[in-house]
Amino acid sequence: MRHTDTLAKLGVFVAGWFLLLDCRCSTLAAPQQEAHLKTSVDATTITIGEVVTLQLEVRRPESLKLAFPQVGATLGEWVVRGTNRLPTKAVNGGGAVSEVLALQLTIYKTGEFEIPKIQIEAVRPGGERSILTSEPVKIKVGSVLTGNQDTLKDLKPQAEIAADYKPFLLFLAALGSAAYLIYRLVQRLKRRRKALPAILQDRRTAEEIARQAIRQLLARKLIEQGYLKEFYLELSEIVKRFLGSKMGIPSLERTTEEFTGDLRQTSIQAGHYRMIQQFLDDCDLVKFAKYRPGAEEIQQIIARSNEIIDAMAMRPAQAEPILEVAT
Repeated sequence: MRHTDTLAKLGVFVAGWFLLLDCRCSTLAAPQQEAHLKTSVDATTITIGEVVTLQLEVRRPESLKLAFPQVGATLGEWVVRGTNRLPTKAVNGGGAVSEVLALQLTIYKTGEFEIPKIQIEAVRPGGERSILTSEPVKIKVGSVLTGNQDTLKDLKPQAEIAADYKPFLLFLAALGSAAYLIYRLVQRLKRRRKALPAILQDRRTAEEIARQAIRQLLARKLIEQGYLKEFYLELSEIVKRFLGSKMGIPSLERTTEEFTGDLRQTSIQAGHYRMIQQFLDDCDLVKFAKYRPGAEEIQQIIARSNEIIDAMAMRPAQAEPILEVAT
């Protein structure tokens, strides 16, 4: 009797072991049927206006299809500079593939900001749908100004350049006698400029030229030396030259009132016009009214210059500026 019970128990044990082994083998052999989303960025600390790349990688079985969202010009508080959908590639083992959506983002504020969640729709062969949600990413945005921000509170007094009233009477006589020679020289240079091959022309866009000019202006560190009036003057001229190229209006040696008057006659949007007018008025306040801005206002005026360039970047540049003739 005991022998029979022992054989029965042994049979149950062996059957259970084979059943467990069969379940484990089935689990290992079954291909992965779920999609997994991975969120990553190339930097977690940037300066204002710098571009950060957000990458959304989805690993899925080949039978599963994805619907990435349509990303507009902004993503929360972030400005979208560009989107890039990478080609689908196979992942080693299991018949899975990988798809990647890369977003180039920037922001014109300082502080700690969060890239919001993005939802991606997954569709099974039978029509069943599910949502994949990316993880929010925190990015720290610092100022473009060099040095500790606390040091900006103790800026040097605004430097005043003394006017030079030395007489130039002796030079006037020489210039008068050489006027014809200078005229001929200018005409010759104009003819040579027209004859230059196209390869020597500047191939950069108007916004690339303007952003490079702003970076060079910041590198001169006029703010740290106390030359606030000179800094605001050059920053406003950079923006006016950019707008003159984009809108086809003259900008050289034009007052803010003259320039905005010409700008009002173009097809510019009302919101963009008010943004530009307020920017130029704030620059004039420092240039002519001897207003002394604080460190936060300086950061804001730099950010606003970049916002104007971004807002007008999609507008095609004029080949030649429009010159108005007084009647």
